[in-house]
Amino acid sequence: MANVTRIELEGVERLARRLEQLGRKGALIQNKALREGGKIVADAMRNNVNRSKKMQTHIQDDIKISRVKGDRISARHVEVGPGKETAWRAKFLEFGTKKMPAYPFVEPSLVEKREEVIETIRGKFKEGLGI
Repeated sequence: MANVTRIELEGVERLARRLEQLGRKGALIQNKALREGGKIVADAMRNNVNRSKKMQTHIQDDIKISRVKGDRISARHVEVGPGKETAWRAKFLEFGTKKMPAYPFVEPSLVEKREEVIETIRGKFKEGLGI
């Protein structure tokens, strides 16, 4: 995915340690929380990108959420953004060209939904841990 959006959570280190202690169940809780946060950003991206009139796959219909990536060394995360089919076009919208101004939708979506994503992830952690 070309335009990858990243949210870093602060203050959930204690929850992450607890999840790690729970082993497989903790990993499942964490994965579910990350995917739920990704869905919020993906929905915002779909709402913030214009739909062209051309007969082609629309960026709006090609917003993807990756599998959970990362391990003990790198932070676990999901990537949210246009899929391979439309990523090459999405970068022109996001950053503009010499002949076209930028019409960003990735960054504004993240900024718009940041707090909601954090609260959703935090809530899923707490729900999964029973706290």
